[in-house]
Amino acid sequence: MNITKLDINIQRQITLFEGMYPSYLDEQIVLFEKLHDYIVRKKTIKGIEIEIPTSDFTSTYIEFFNKGKKYKGCGGIYFLYGEDGGILNIGSTGDLYVRIYQKLMGKNGGSRADFYFCDYYKRVSFFCENNHHKRKVYEPYLINKLQPPLNNQYNYYDKSLYKKLLKKEEATSSLFFGYKSSYA
Repeated sequence: MNITKLDINIQRQITLFEGMYPSYLDEQIVLFEKLHDYIVRKKTIKGIEIEIPTSDFTSTYIEFFNKGKKYKGCGGIYFLYGEDGGILNIGSTGDLYVRIYQKLMGKNGGSRADFYFCDYYKRVSFFCENNHHKRKVYEPYLINKLQPPLNNQYNYYDKSLYKKLLKKEEATSSLFFGYKSSYA
């Protein structure tokens, strides 16, 4: 299921942004941009309700490696779960297979968190959404609605567990590899 103007009650949402937009722009794209900007600027999702599509894939990370390749090139929103079944991380991507693979393998162009947290992830779930503008709204909205502890960007509720776990993992890694992290 995709977001429509009715799903987010377009008239109610437009009033949040005080003003109209140029008629030459697609009003839905402008709405998504303004919703994203509002969430990021105000650091809140208060007053915003968005219907979220159902999951296209949910399974263990091992099954993801076996069956997830058919989602290569498909954009969407992914959810990474821990051993206890709780959501640990939510993200948006233009290629679900590649991005989730990077998260599970701890490879993200040098991201410390991806490297340190990859062993925490046991299950994967996602829904496909190729519209960049919709993904741009879904990600900060879902992160602040579901409050996963291992998100840093768009985390407007509590970064303490993220920072604590990252510091713990860095300390363990520094001792193991015999060097002190330059990120401390």
